[in-house]
Amino acid sequence: MRRIIYFILAVNLSGCSIFTPPAAIVTDRIMTPAQWSTVHLHTDIKTTWQGIAAYPQLTEYIQEALAYNPQLTSERYNIDIAVALVKQTAAGQYPQIDAYLGSGRQRNNQNITNSGSVNIDTGWEIDYLGKLNDLAKAATLDAKQAILNYKQQQSNTIALISQQWFDLIFYQQQLKLINKRLQNLQQNLAIIENGYDQGLKQSLDVYLARADLARAQAAKQENLEALKNTQRQLELSLGRYPAASIHANGDLTFAAIPVPSGLPSELIQRRFDIQQVMLALNAENFRVAHAYKNRFPSLSLSLSGGTSSPELSNLLQSNSLVWSLFANASASLFDAGALTAKQAQQTAKTQQAAISVTRVTLQAFSEVETALAAEVTLANRELQQQNAEYYFNIAEQLAFEQYIAGLTDYITVLESQRSAFDAQTSLLAIKTTRIQNRIKLLLALGGDIPTSLTVNTDKDLSRVNE
Repeated sequence: MRRIIYFILAVNLSGCSIFTPPAAIVTDRIMTPAQWSTVHLHTDIKTTWQGIAAYPQLTEYIQEALAYNPQLTSERYNIDIAVALVKQTAAGQYPQIDAYLGSGRQRNNQNITNSGSVNIDTGWEIDYLGKLNDLAKAATLDAKQAILNYKQQQSNTIALISQQWFDLIFYQQQLKLINKRLQNLQQNLAIIENGYDQGLKQSLDVYLARADLARAQAAKQENLEALKNTQRQLELSLGRYPAASIHANGDLTFAAIPVPSGLPSELIQRRFDIQQVMLALNAENFRVAHAYKNRFPSLSLSLSGGTSSPELSNLLQSNSLVWSLFANASASLFDAGALTAKQAQQTAKTQQAAISVTRVTLQAFSEVETALAAEVTLANRELQQQNAEYYFNIAEQLAFEQYIAGLTDYITVLESQRSAFDAQTSLLAIKTTRIQNRIKLLLALGGDIPTSLTVNTDKDLSRVNE
């Protein structure tokens, strides 16, 4: 035992390079530009997230989803699992103590003897190389990853609920447009049929008017189907039964809020998924160190003590106490390269983790650049579509007036009505697309979400750091 203690002291004092683990694997340096390549507006990122919080009903739905969304609730338990693994892994650094209490009776011929025993066994692996500490650090980083993943899932859930809510508004407003168009078509049909009865209009005009009315009624059924599907999707995301009965009270003006930007270099600190893969890389580096140190001898101490007596009342007397103390050293003499291969395997996993950091970071930059570029084009499209809607509405009114006056045919009226309706529907669609893109941009930029829209995870972090 004394030799083993001398060996441990020699290792710690010498700092011999043979026990130094391989250098940590790092990710390749990513060239980050000073500014985004897309022209955009600059404002505080928190301001735009507050734009979502400005809708009371949407805020209520988000809070409901954070409490009852099944996928998010499942992710919450991953934090508990990770925290338990931290404690389980850290326990390996401390002595393990087991106690045994036994009692028996034995008969030999006419003699009956009683016996009782108490034993305490203690085992402790001496972490002289720090390999158990490496595992504990890796487990701690895994738990922090679980918290970051939950935060990312919170952001994803907020974005999902917001997108589905605005989609529902789109279909509701589109249904209003269709109902208005149906009302106009029915009025037009009544006027044309009246003119036909008086011999002023042709039968072709009547058939065309009836066909256009039937087409609009079919479009209404198609819209109702899409509306019901969107309602069910939103209800499922809220953890409700998909009864298709939910309603959205809001408008499509969210995209008018200025675009947040920040600097590309700030994205790494804001995105939860980037922080997560960086922690994953650090955790894998600790596992490489553990795999390397695991190739060297393991040292442990074991202490056993106990007592036995035919009388239970004498078990705790000092004259019956027996104890033993052992120091053990164990090492693999031949494993056909298994431990070396395990280290190589862990090194390859760490290389993959380093590549994941690069991949996730570049993907994050791409998401922001794509969304920023779409902001510009969608804003221009909305402006042009507003002009188109204005002119088509005037053309529709003039075409019908000229038809009543006998200056044009009904086909011209139909074309102008369809164009006006399509322009109105397209404007709604572009507004909705701008909102969906804005939500994607907020998600891509990351950053702090108002506390009214999130579940606080500070207590979880304190549990990890205990």
